[in-house]
Amino acid sequence: MNTPGSEEITPTTFIKSLESPDFTAFLHSVNRSDTPLLSITLPIAGIDPLAALEIHHQYKEKFYWSHPEQSISISAAGKVRELKATGSTRFNEISQQTLALKNEIQAYTALDHSMAGPLFLGGYSFNDHNIGSVWNKFGAARFVLPEWMLVEIGNLHLLTLTIQKYGRSADDIYEEVISRITDFLNLAGHLNHTAIEKTFARNILCTLQSPEDRELWHLKVEKAKKLIQEKKFEKIVIARSVFLQSKCKLQPTVLAHLLRETYPACYNFLIQKDPETSFIGATPERLASFNNGVMLTEGLAGSISRGRSAVEDASLAHSLMKSDKDREEHQFVVQAIGDSLGRFSDRVEHPRQPQIKKLQNVQHLFTPIKAKIKKGIQIHQLLQELHPTPAVGGYPRDLAVPFIQEIEQIDRGWYSAPVGWFNLNGSGEFAVAIRSALLHKNRAELYAGCGIVADSDPEKEWKESLLKFTPLMDALNQLDERYD
Repeated sequence: MNTPGSEEITPTTFIKSLESPDFTAFLHSVNRSDTPLLSITLPIAGIDPLAALEIHHQYKEKFYWSHPEQSISISAAGKVRELKATGSTRFNEISQQTLALKNEIQAYTALDHSMAGPLFLGGYSFNDHNIGSVWNKFGAARFVLPEWMLVEIGNLHLLTLTIQKYGRSADDIYEEVISRITDFLNLAGHLNHTAIEKTFARNILCTLQSPEDRELWHLKVEKAKKLIQEKKFEKIVIARSVFLQSKCKLQPTVLAHLLRETYPACYNFLIQKDPETSFIGATPERLASFNNGVMLTEGLAGSISRGRSAVEDASLAHSLMKSDKDREEHQFVVQAIGDSLGRFSDRVEHPRQPQIKKLQNVQHLFTPIKAKIKKGIQIHQLLQELHPTPAVGGYPRDLAVPFIQEIEQIDRGWYSAPVGWFNLNGSGEFAVAIRSALLHKNRAELYAGCGIVADSDPEKEWKESLLKFTPLMDALNQLDERYD
């Protein structure tokens, strides 16, 4: 086979590639293996993963993940297996279930690539238990092994199929692979001239903040500051939510497209649990990525708006760098991450001074962190150690987090928790699910949080929360009324 991407991959050339000795040997080994699941990864013609997801209406469960500036996009649909857990041991339970499922999968990949092979897609809730009537659908920890997955990374496109053997012969499996692959190849060929009729309608009815909401927020900030003065903790992050309601059902894939186009420097994610319920966001904060025993994470805390001119933008960035309140808040985050990784890592590295990360509507203090992970440490062990970071929880974590629910009085669900993907070889990537919204039928609940320290100003924190609602608020106000 030619190098993937070196020429157009058509149904004829693709099917011919399936006659390779390696794939033939894999199929012949199927009947000799006791594993109930087959995973097959092959390069495929270029398809926008989100477009493929949008067209496949028949799947109840869908997943989308992209970071345009990093040239990666993943879409997946269907459910072959799921990993679920709840309670204080949920991270360890997901690790154990993953190890058990690894023995049930026989995998074939046409090329050696870190993104080839089966991926598990999903995430965790902020708290150990999920109790809200809508959030309860997602559970406290849930990852799905999908029926199909498309990965676009640079110019390379990969399709991974997961097939249940059910005692079928190699010939039966081969025919299913051909059928399913051809479906995607035909899809790629028809995308350019698929007529999609859309009616643009700004039909979002927004239940915006009332004066009472503002007053209540001020009281919550003052309560948090009082607890800080009483030495209960040094920093706490409190969040609030707002509701938006549309005249028609919200379309999560259209919303995902708007977010990725507007926020290419963010992790754009969509987790659809059923046709009526989705969790979606465009978060600037990476929790951790894992590859070859190296973990990359970051401290992201301290915020200010973008300027309307180059001079104003630079001035605001300078003010952020010089802000004692924001520098203190940021240092809590960096210090806590370093402390958390100490017993899992041989070496933790980061610059002494923070940088500025500029996004579409906001700029943050940012410190990249790199850690060499000790052998034998599992991804979910590290996620448990990192979550929640002081950027979404507080500092010290064990002292601050128990007070969050008491002050907030909202159901966070998966907001500000780890979402992402991992494979069976120790690679994966997770983001912190901020700048996000829970969609259910024609209703959206948007979330935003602010870090409170001793000298926080309630009104400034209120304005910062408004700034953090902007990504989802703007996207919802642009949302098209989709065709049925």
